[in-house]
Amino acid sequence: MVKMILWLLPILLFGKSVVVSIPPQKFIVDQISGGAVETVVLLPKAASPVTYSPRPSDLALIKRSSLYLTIGVPFEKAYRKRIKGLNPDLIVTDMARYVRKFPITHHGGENHNGELDPHVWLAPPLLTLLARATLQDLLKIAPEHRTIFLANYARFIEQIGVFDAKMYGRLLGLSTRKFVVYHPSFGYFARLYDLDQVVIEREGKEPSAKHLASLLKEAKGAKLLVLEPQFPKRSANFIAKKLGLWIISIDPLEYDIFKTVEQLVNGLQNYSR
Repeated sequence: MVKMILWLLPILLFGKSVVVSIPPQKFIVDQISGGAVETVVLLPKAASPVTYSPRPSDLALIKRSSLYLTIGVPFEKAYRKRIKGLNPDLIVTDMARYVRKFPITHHGGENHNGELDPHVWLAPPLLTLLARATLQDLLKIAPEHRTIFLANYARFIEQIGVFDAKMYGRLLGLSTRKFVVYHPSFGYFARLYDLDQVVIEREGKEPSAKHLASLLKEAKGAKLLVLEPQFPKRSANFIAKKLGLWIISIDPLEYDIFKTVEQLVNGLQNYSR
């Protein structure tokens, strides 16, 4: 009974509840809503979007929510019908519906089974499109907060523009525009900032010995390797040692998108001069 009250408390306090898949989406919603609606994240801390399955507490919140914003992470497809079945009145929309997504690619341009890359939130220029979709959906469920939403949206768009220009300027003049990652999280960032992302994993698995050999060739010239806490480190550490790469750890699922992007820019600026 106590747990159920805790699950319901946000909705009782705020009136309208928005469900999102990952913390960066909550960051976007919060910037626009200003707290006028409660935003609930399905993915628990340190969990993987690949292996996550909804908990009873998640299902209870979904039943009482007004809006579910998806973004393309793996578990959404598996549970979309189940989530919609729990709450027929739930509005389910894609936060990234205005973004042109590209297939996940690895080094050498190899395609990852045609799977579209969901990591659109890590490229600041694309945040404006995510924000526009979010604004539209918030206005559908809480039109009474129109003035707040529009003012916060305008402020957020301005912040994105300033941040984007600052990050772009800091990346000019790098001695190498190549960096290595274990998981292909920064493809859109690399594309829009004229960088080259070299990916270690192969279809979600540790690379084979043959693949490691080709990776060592492909990664030559890079100076930075980015590790994520959700993925293994053995092959990444091996490549870093072989090529003398600096290693930094970045969690692309952290709430504050600006902070996450700036971590990568700091690493590139500090170690790729």
